[in-house]
This record gives sequence, C-alpha cells and structure tokens, in this order.
Amino acid sequence: MSASPDFETLDEWIAWLEQAHPIHQIELGLGRIKNVANKLGLDKLNAPVITVAGTNGKGTVVAALESLAIEHGLSVASYTSPHLLRFNERIKFDGQPVSDQELVEAFKYIAKNQGDVPLTYFEFTTLVAFWLFKSQPLELIVLEVGLGGRMDAVNIIDPDVAVITSIGLDHVAWLGDTLEKVAYEKAGIMRAKTPAIIADPQTAELLLPEAETRNAKSYLAQKDYHYIETGQSWNFNTDADGQKISLSGLANNDLLVTNLAGALEAFVLVYSAKTSEKAVVSSFHKLQFPGRFQYLSKEPAIIVDVAHNPDSARVLNNKLQQLKSRGIEKVSAICGMLKDKDIASCLSLCSEVDNWYCIDLPGPRGAKGEELLAKLPEFARTDAKSYHFLVDAFDDYWQHQQQNEALVVFGSFVTVSLMLESWHELEKKLATRKQYEA
Repeated sequence: MSASPDFETLDEWIAWLEQAHPIHQIELGLGRIKNVANKLGLDKLNAPVITVAGTNGKGTVVAALESLAIEHGLSVASYTSPHLLRFNERIKFDGQPVSDQELVEAFKYIAKNQGDVPLTYFEFTTLVAFWLFKSQPLELIVLEVGLGGRMDAVNIIDPDVAVITSIGLDHVAWLGDTLEKVAYEKAGIMRAKTPAIIADPQTAELLLPEAETRNAKSYLAQKDYHYIETGQSWNFNTDADGQKISLSGLANNDLLVTNLAGALEAFVLVYSAKTSEKAVVSSFHKLQFPGRFQYLSKEPAIIVDVAHNPDSARVLNNKLQQLKSRGIEKVSAICGMLKDKDIASCLSLCSEVDNWYCIDLPGPRGAKGEELLAKLPEFARTDAKSYHFLVDAFDDYWQHQQQNEALVVFGSFVTVSLMLESWHELEKKLATRKQYEA
C-alpha cells in the first residue's frame, strides 16, 4: 500500500482528490464506501438524519431544514453537492461552511485510513463529511443525495425520515430512461417502518407503490399534510406524529412551496414537540438559497438559476412569465449547459426568453455555445449568438441592454458558478453606467 498524502492546505487536497478521483467519473455502488465506513465507525451517525432525494428541489429542502433547525435553537449539520464557489459549502454546521483547517484534518484522516479501497470523489467527500459530523454534538443531520438514491454514497446511513421532492428524467445513463426506473432509484432511500415524505403529489402513482414495497410509512403532500399558496406566502397544516399544527403567512421567497412544505413536514416528524410557530415563520422569512432564482441585481434585474433539466427549466420559465406580468418587457438569457443534459428540451421550454447568449462550459462534460445554438428552436435563433466566455456574453448583453429588460443566467451549476465568480468585476460595469446615466 502506498503512503497516504499529507498535504497542509485545502487547495492541495482538492487538487489531489480531483486528480486521483476525477469528479466526472461516476461509479454507483455502496460496496466500497460501506467497507471503509464500517472500518472507521462512520456507518452510523449520532443525531436524527433526514435524507433528501429528488430530480429537483433537494437543495431547497436542505436549506429550509437548516433554517428551521437554527431558528429552533437546534445544532444542525448538512451535506450537499455540488458547490457553487468553494468546496467548503458542501459541509455546513448551523448554516456556516466548515473551515479549511477542519477539512484538511478530515481529508488526512480518511486518506490515511481508507486502505487499499479505491473511493470515488463523492464517496471520499461523503466520508469526510461523516467524520466531521461525528466530531461535534449535533441534534439534526441533513443529507442530500448526490445522484439517484439507492446506490448513492449517503445511502449507507439509515435515515429517520426520507424526503423525495420530485421525479423527472435526468442522468438517464445512470438512473434509467423512464420515470418508473427513476422512481425506483430515488425510493431507495426509504426504509421499513420509517417516514417517507412524498413532497410532490404528482409523483404519488410512482412513489406510493415503492413505499409499500419497502414497508415505509408514506406521508403524501395534500393527503397526509396540506399546503395552500396565497401569492407570496403559503399556509400549512398537519397532524404528523399526532400533533396538530396549523400555520399561515409563511414566506416562499420565490421557492417552490411543494419543497418548503415537504421540509416542514420532515422537521415536524422529527421534532413535533419542539415545533414553534414563531420559529417556523421566522425561518421561512429568513430563508435564502443561492443559485435558485437569485437576484444579483434588482435594477437592472439580473438573476441566476441552476435550472439544468426539463422540469427545472419549466419552473424557471413560469417565473420568467411572472416577471413579465409584473412589468418586465424583455428577457435575455446567458445559457451554458453540460453535454449529457437534455439541451434541446431545456431550451425549448424557456419560451419566455427573447434573446439568447449561449456560452461554452469548461471541462470534458461542458457543451459548446455553438451546440446550444444548433439546438435552439428555429424561431429563437434569429438574434442568438455563441461565446467562448461568459464575460464576453455579458459584455454584449450589457451593450444592448434596454429599459425593463431582465437577464437570467442559467443552465448548470457550472454556469451559475462562473457568473458568481465574475460578478464582482461585472458589478463595477453596472455601477459605472449608473454613474454615467445619473
């Protein structure tokens, strides 16, 4: 066995991890990670666990659960992927990313003790998260599935509550090309005699049979708990765990209420006795989620969204429609996508976009802007252009930007990450123009 690396900085560890276990190489299966986790005592965690799976909306549920726990004074940890700007975002304690030094310590421990077992990028980082979770006293742990559910690394942990947000076609090479196959994979996080929340009522036909097969206790949205949308707020009621809870006027912050309600039901199932109306209202009021219809600027309206599959593109298009109903006259889009996504469907579903700026994404999975152009619907190609770099696309948009025009930057976590990395410099251009116009 070769000696394990002993780097002192997080950047060195990330570089080693990406070289030794390329992030784009996916090998589903629990054998490797179970082997190492069992040896290191990381196959069980020391707090109630909520595991979240679904084609879209997982991150919203995790963020909502974090906010709920924090407002109730509970110590909470979360594990999510991918990150937008820094690796540290993947592992949080009480909503704050873990420090570089803590990560270096965890990387050293896992590398030193994994033996000859080859771990993938996601398996290694999952064990890093679990080791860090066991180092602190916690009252709630929230795990976001990376891919699928049944064979995902986080599924070595038996959750106290499983949440499934939505079922759609994405990652078809690994999860299957029918909704039934995808549902089977997502439902793999369910456990016998354990609550399984089905957050999207439209998936009932797919997921209720899976819950029954696994003898899980299903909680179906709009049947076992209820929510009603009222403009920018929503109401919720449930009698989960025998305790009736009825709340109104909860903020939605432009996030899907199906996911917020699923998160609240999960929290109530774990902590019904501690659930406080004041804390719940406060948690949803404060909830912020980077990358999900996130405004970088209100005037002009510049928005980033990680929509990258047909279902999320449909949701994004509905939000753009709402923007136009509130006075926005034109929507431009900077779009970059990965090759293995359903590019044509995503682009055609965004019918509210009036002007397209298609960009190349870096890396072996990144699609070229020219590829996106070729897959745009015929009517959308007239003024569409492609660019090698996001900043060039933004410059072109900025030169032609009009009054009452919104810009949405979307198509991938990578695209949003590029925009956020560039935003400080791009923001200066906005400020310069505002000074000039003043």
